[in-house]
Amino acid sequence: MALKFNSKMFPFFSKLKSLSVRKYNIESELPFFLLYLWSIASTRVPRTYIFRFASEKHVFRNISSFFMKIKVLVEGWRYEHATACEVVGKESPSKIFREFLSRMARSIRSGEPFELFMSREYTNFVAAYSENMERMMNKLKQLCDAYVSILSSTTFICLVILMLGLLYSLETMLPLAVLVTVTISVALLMFSWIMFSAARPDEILAKGKIKPPKRKILTLISIASVSTSFLPYLLIGFNQPFYGIAFSGLPLLVAGFIGKRYVAKVKRCEEFYPSFLRQIASICATKVPIKTALKDALNINYGPLNNPIRRLYNKLSFRINSSVAWESFEAEVDSELIRRVNGIFVDVLHRGGNIDEISKMLESLYFIYTTIRRKRYQVVSYLTGIVTPLHVAMCGVMGVVGSFFTLLSAFASIAAVASPITLKLPTEFISIYFLLIIVVFSINNAVTLYSIEGDSRFTLLFYIGLLLVSGSLIYSLTSQATSNYLFSMITS
Repeated sequence: MALKFNSKMFPFFSKLKSLSVRKYNIESELPFFLLYLWSIASTRVPRTYIFRFASEKHVFRNISSFFMKIKVLVEGWRYEHATACEVVGKESPSKIFREFLSRMARSIRSGEPFELFMSREYTNFVAAYSENMERMMNKLKQLCDAYVSILSSTTFICLVILMLGLLYSLETMLPLAVLVTVTISVALLMFSWIMFSAARPDEILAKGKIKPPKRKILTLISIASVSTSFLPYLLIGFNQPFYGIAFSGLPLLVAGFIGKRYVAKVKRCEEFYPSFLRQIASICATKVPIKTALKDALNINYGPLNNPIRRLYNKLSFRINSSVAWESFEAEVDSELIRRVNGIFVDVLHRGGNIDEISKMLESLYFIYTTIRRKRYQVVSYLTGIVTPLHVAMCGVMGVVGSFFTLLSAFASIAAVASPITLKLPTEFISIYFLLIIVVFSINNAVTLYSIEGDSRFTLLFYIGLLLVSGSLIYSLTSQATSNYLFSMITS
């Protein structure tokens, strides 16, 4: 008889399942998707068409897949909409989305107008969304303080274990120190996942199939930097391991820095987009064609959006399909936030909805979303301002301790000539141990910073490179300076 795994018997695995990436993606899209359903419902189209439009909206691909199942059950298997919502809702890993589908099923059975239901759902959700995110930001600040405390204490625990080896046995204490370091690393990674669940960051860059050429080039540069990062260590790492690690982190730092500059440009586009949306919506609300509204927009300075707007106008002037032209605009801007909002705006515009009211709701949601993001960035800046100097300081402390062991080993070699009592210090193994600490904690800290910032994978490369380069250089310089100072005191 086959055994069936029951997650209720293992609360730990059940908790991991509840924090799945798919659940996170669904809840990230949900505020915009609810507004999209409301905006389409305002066009007074039949409910069957609303569900069909929702199933084809690729910008909400994590949610649209559920509506595609509902569409198949209704059109292929002749289910009622209410029954199909209940059946599909049971498959959702997100409790919030599952409850939404359940309420939708009850509303459909009661005969309530779909527009009225979506208006109430969106209003209630946005009010709760703002409060929940505020509460999560406060929790995130507390988690950041706890992470800093754990990081500072664990590094010194590793050093204390190493010092105890002088009193007992280095052969026994060094493997124990490595085991403790690995255990601490795993614990910090799990803590980073908890911080990620509290921060709930969204990537800045768009997730569509079409990507601008510059982003493709940056992606290739990032892949090349990761692939070649081990080469400097192979060239000089065997003689100077810490300098080898520093030069290995340099390509990651450069690639991450270039990528972060690209992301900063995308953020600039997001700053100008609400003004552009407001102008286009106000003109189109008076039944003016979209091409005329875009022509007026060319006379206003929208910063980095000027060129994408001009190309959008040219494509519409050459009678290129409107959907293709807007998709090209979204791909060129390369912002996931703009892609979501613009997708709702264009659908309402083409389907004859209340563009004036929906544009105001879009701008309001845009403001709520970006405000929460700015608050998260404040927490990121706070944590970065503590973790980076702390990491550098701990590497400096390890450099001092490493030079002390080197000096002690030199004294033991001299004393062995005149005394039968010898003290053997595995200085090479100690250096490897310190190197392990620098690499492991650099990765841990970079993953933690990326888990709450989450702008793009360039962020992860940048922080790994920064911490590897700064930590290794500080260790090498501190160790060399301390050794020179101690030997000068002895020989003088």
